[in-house]
Amino acid sequence: MSAGSQKKLATRNKSILLQLRYIAGTINLLAVIAVFYFNRPSRSITYILLSTPSFILQYVLESSGLPKLGPDGKIISSGADIMQKGSLFEYCFDIIYLTWILDVLMIVFGSNKVWWAYALIPGFAIYKISGFILPFFKKSGGGAQQGTADESSAGSSTKKDNSGLSKRQQKLKARQEKGPGVKYR
Repeated sequence: MSAGSQKKLATRNKSILLQLRYIAGTINLLAVIAVFYFNRPSRSITYILLSTPSFILQYVLESSGLPKLGPDGKIISSGADIMQKGSLFEYCFDIIYLTWILDVLMIVFGSNKVWWAYALIPGFAIYKISGFILPFFKKSGGGAQQGTADESSAGSSTKKDNSGLSKRQQKLKARQEKGPGVKYR
């Protein structure tokens, strides 16, 4: 990674994590005031237990995303790209945002019943895992009869694909499948 891109990544991560700190601090300060001062909701242990994952994930994001600086002020490591699509950091942000939403709803409604929405997290995990596991269970069944039907339909579909191509395109496709005709030394 070049020095310029390391600096860009480091400044982007630092600004995102700074925003995360400010928003988390504000929302949690309001929640603590509502829970301990106004005694809304009456049980504070629920807030403490169910906000803990958010605190842990924010610590993980900060330890992974903040740049490491040397004694001379140069960037040793720019940190991981916490905004990378499809990474686990994306799920960390989702859980943190959901916790903030539930904190605000707890403040507004004054009830711990809003924390039942935290069941969305395991529900989403089951949904994602089921997309991976269910195809293994769908393969069983039919056996030989289904296999012969699939082969006959596959043969007819390749004929359709080739008939839809012009003669020139069919020749080019055949040459590509055949491989290189001339070998160079």
